Amino acid sequence: MQRHFVAFYRGRGTLADRIVQYATRSPFSHCELIRAATPPRLGEVATCLSASGRDGGVRIKDIELTPDKWCIYEVTWAPRGTWERAEARLGEPYELWSMVLSQLFNFRRQARGRWFCSELVAHALRLDMPHFYAPGDLLRAIRDHTDTWNDARASFADGEPDGLIG
Repeated sequence: MQRHFVAFYRGRGTLADRIVQYATRSPFSHCELIRAATPPRLGEVATCLSASGRDGGVRIKDIELTPDKWCIYEVTWAPRGTWERAEARLGEPYELWSMVLSQLFNFRRQARGRWFCSELVAHALRLDMPHFYAPGDLLRAIRDHTDTWNDARASFADGEPDGLIG
């Protein structure tokens, strides 16, 4: 069975990485969607899908997940078709400035048909308004959804789902 993970880049990187980190008040400047049968390990190479300015848009790429530059989180609640939703956007162009402007000035505009990394991953995960998510915001959303998912699973395991009427 394939599982989904998101790798978050926290390295110093390029000037664009530092601008994203500053504008979003986060140590993270980029993220990658990973689909694998087993959890990827830091220090190993993983097949990643994302939107990248360096690579000119949405692409699939093998990336070495260097331990001092990457953090990996499993998305236990990833909906069916997560990878395929992102993969359907292969070749579409990259968009950085709408995300930076959104964070600095609450601009919150979407450039249709153009993607930045966390927007693409949020879209693949079916999160509402994916263009609102900078990489750090996406990590917080993944953690929040994971907590909710775990609480719901525990409540069903106890035989008393919260909010069940009837």
